[in-house]
Amino acid sequence: MPLAKPHVATVANSMWALTDFTEANGATSVVPGSHLWDHGPDYFATEPALPSIAAEMPKGSVLVWHGSTWHGGGANTSDEVRVGVAMNYCADYIRQQENQQLGIPPEIMATFSPQLRQLCGLGMYRGLTGNINKMSPAELLYGDEHQVQLWDAEPIAEPGAATS
Repeated sequence: MPLAKPHVATVANSMWALTDFTEANGATSVVPGSHLWDHGPDYFATEPALPSIAAEMPKGSVLVWHGSTWHGGGANTSDEVRVGVAMNYCADYIRQQENQQLGIPPEIMATFSPQLRQLCGLGMYRGLTGNINKMSPAELLYGDEHQVQLWDAEPIAEPGAATS
């Protein structure tokens, strides 16, 4: 995101440990306080190393951190397998960095049902985000059914209110 650093959190990252995470098997490392920096680290610097901490945790644990915190997987120097599930929770107006939809050729996407195109991310999120001039990408590109923007929808009547 082209936001000045530091900035309000727009993403919360998480790592769910399905096996034990240890420093020896490459537990996720975080650089505490790096979300408060006004710059990113020097990728090419060899010394000094960033002051990272390995997030050691037993299986079944979850690590949650501010999305601007510098982090990475450690080297697995053990004979153990480390398995985890990484999940990112984004503000609803944020699009992902890897746009998987663009990896599907348009001529293949055209063969998908409207429901599958929705699952591939060509719809709008809750009538709020993902629109192009008030149309979903699937409507614009493939003529799929129109989705109503939340702010254009009829208001929901309060329980017990009279309706016309």
